[in-house]
Amino acid sequence: MGRNSGPAWTRHRVLVLLAAVVAGAGLAAVVVGVDGSVAASSPVAGSAQPKPKSAAATNTLTKKSSAPTPTVDATSVPADPTAALAAAMAPLSANKSGDFSIAVLDQETGVTASFNPDETYATASIVKADILAVLLYQSQQQGTPLTDDEDTAATKMIEASDNDSATALWDDVGSAAGMTTANHAFGLRDTVAGTDDYWGLTTTNVADQLTLLSVLMSTKSPLDDASRKYAGDLMHQVEPDQVWGVSAAADAGTTPALKNGWLPVDSDNDLWAINSIGQVSHSGHTYLVAYLSGSQPDEQTGIDQASAVSKAAVAAVAGS
Repeated sequence: MGRNSGPAWTRHRVLVLLAAVVAGAGLAAVVVGVDGSVAASSPVAGSAQPKPKSAAATNTLTKKSSAPTPTVDATSVPADPTAALAAAMAPLSANKSGDFSIAVLDQETGVTASFNPDETYATASIVKADILAVLLYQSQQQGTPLTDDEDTAATKMIEASDNDSATALWDDVGSAAGMTTANHAFGLRDTVAGTDDYWGLTTTNVADQLTLLSVLMSTKSPLDDASRKYAGDLMHQVEPDQVWGVSAAADAGTTPALKNGWLPVDSDNDLWAINSIGQVSHSGHTYLVAYLSGSQPDEQTGIDQASAVSKAAVAAVAGS
């Protein structure tokens, strides 16, 4: 979209004995950081600092109910996750619209599986997550925090998928040249920035999108803790009508980190690119998921397929 057509203390178990007559216990929900930590690191001096967000907008995946969290049984995890994913995709692929690819990474185990991984697609608005990563990376390299204008634009770009904000930040980071330099530093090998500032026509594949998500959501990242938290806060707060795709794989009561993209592509006879990338909590594990598609007959058909494929893919890799 844009210049183209188209998210002090843990209550440990408390046992209160009242004169050996009354016993009571209380257990609070455990909030687990997306990188596996249980407490946020202190911001690094000179790094991009997040504006204060609501308590719900933390870079965590939090259960909102007291119902027990389902967990992945080690005996149920498939011995060959790629084969399990292919089997799960077979009926969906047989009745697919357009073309699609998906990749899933279990952040706890490091297990990765992908389906149709070599296909490349126009990014549409998921490139906004990449623009954000590059903005934060350059801010760190320069040792300066984001300006108020950059913070405002970044918030609109991710939470509302605002195109004008994306264009402003694309220009700020150096357009295609700046994106390419930073993406190489991130390890994105097959992503090609859109030419003539058509940022929505950047092309990529699911492997590179998993790498980008790792930059934004993993401790194994060139981004510091404060920058990753800033990105996570925004990706946990996308507008409700944009919550679809990989979010379908998330357990009930959890909030996924998400960025979606949708665009009719001129060079594809105005058929739609429908994409979804993000981080979800599923059966006690945290997964990075990248879904890309092209040649969708219309927006809603593409969105429905993105959600169905994402849900089936994560379940297959989890063995759930």
